[in-house]
Amino acid sequence: MREGEQTGPEAGPEAGSEAGPETEKKAGQKMGDDAQARPDPLQDGAYAGLPGEPGQRVSIVLIEDDDGHATLVERNLRRSGVSNGFLRFRDGQEALDYFFGAPGADTPVASNYPSREELANFVVLLDLRLPRVDGFEVLRRLKADPVTASVPVIVLTTTDDPREIERCYELGCNVYITKPVEYDAFIEAVRRLGFFLQVVKLPPGHRFVRP
Repeated sequence: MREGEQTGPEAGPEAGSEAGPETEKKAGQKMGDDAQARPDPLQDGAYAGLPGEPGQRVSIVLIEDDDGHATLVERNLRRSGVSNGFLRFRDGQEALDYFFGAPGADTPVASNYPSREELANFVVLLDLRLPRVDGFEVLRRLKADPVTASVPVIVLTTTDDPREIERCYELGCNVYITKPVEYDAFIEAVRRLGFFLQVVKLPPGHRFVRP
């Protein structure tokens, strides 16, 4: 999504209508179609890096396979006032290749994304239900490696299973948020997350740098 893009209520259900799984599915499909019409980091390496003093801006690394959900998340974070850079991965393996792949490797991830050494002051928004490698393994790897262990990871997923919530915190996630099924509740949850991301603080100069 381009910063400053005009969005309106047409993205959601009509006022007064009942929102449910089918409504969310249709809305997600529509926003997924909209997303395909805009530049995608996976296709052209676009990344909205923003200037600012270290520790004052937090960039967003979104690991989400559903195009509709990804568009809903980015669009409504921006509506809430988050103007930070977004970097999206569509599955867990892409994220692991990006964070832990060999430097200079000739891979689609290496060629379509900015160098990981350019990341500064970032948080990870992580879905659990991902293709190839699930979110639990991504979380485990991020928190097990000394270079990425301090990176804040916010799990944003559809499941509210207490066992999975407990497992995520055991693996080191910082915040666990359940995606509501209803469209309006989903939007509200993302906007509240946006308010949180505007005030979160990281150590000055926090960067992804290997020794």
